[in-house]
Amino acid sequence: MSNVGWDSRHEGTNRQIQHLLVELTKQLEGNLIGAYLHGSLALGCFNPTTSDIDLLVLTHHKIPLSTKKALVHSFLSISGVPHAIEISILCQDNLIPWKYPTPFELHYSEEWRERFSEDLTRGKWKYLSEQPQTDTDLAAHVTVTRHRGICLWGAPIGEAFPDVPNRDFLASVVSDLEWTLERLDQISVTGVLNSCRVHAYLKDRQIFSKEEGGVWALNTLPVEFHPVVKEALGIYRDEYLEHNVVDLDGAKRLIENVISLAKESF
Repeated sequence: MSNVGWDSRHEGTNRQIQHLLVELTKQLEGNLIGAYLHGSLALGCFNPTTSDIDLLVLTHHKIPLSTKKALVHSFLSISGVPHAIEISILCQDNLIPWKYPTPFELHYSEEWRERFSEDLTRGKWKYLSEQPQTDTDLAAHVTVTRHRGICLWGAPIGEAFPDVPNRDFLASVVSDLEWTLERLDQISVTGVLNSCRVHAYLKDRQIFSKEEGGVWALNTLPVEFHPVVKEALGIYRDEYLEHNVVDLDGAKRLIENVISLAKESF
């Protein structure tokens, strides 16, 4: 076992992560295998103003409903102070052998705050279940964690998580890009930079952050895609504060191109 911990330049981030770890170890007790950072904080492009804290948590066995309720109560109080959290709890019994779409025990993000808060207020848990649910995004999250994640507490990443088959990883990122296309006017910057990350994986088998993917794209992709990638990178880096949406036609062409290339690789 290891207890790696995390040291951020931002004291508020450190306190929030330590608070999460205290609650996870307390609520899950001997069932906890480990807690792992993925996403921008692990990949070195965390923006303390806009970024989420992304976590995967792994347990030995299923979590009883009473524990899920206690965890949701904790997440509601911790998320947003100061950063939003997005956390998925996976059970190793359901993870090995690998399955896609991947089962999970509990998921929390700010998109679920209103529903979980309503459950707490009414005392009736409409949005929790004793049965595992599945999430296509988890194949991508586990892949990123295996390549570039950070162990906060528990078993080393290579021992905790299985390899994700290439087909399942690609299916996961394609599903996410297709979801992005449906709401491109809201998340065009993310869509452009994520498509760059996927293209880098298809060409060079690299697992990049959004920013790294954008930089890679400017050195690799045809020049027709450079303007929209530059625009997305500028917004992501807060260089173009007056904008929050890139050229939608350019973004759509780039994302559709990457989706097509990825599907050819299945």
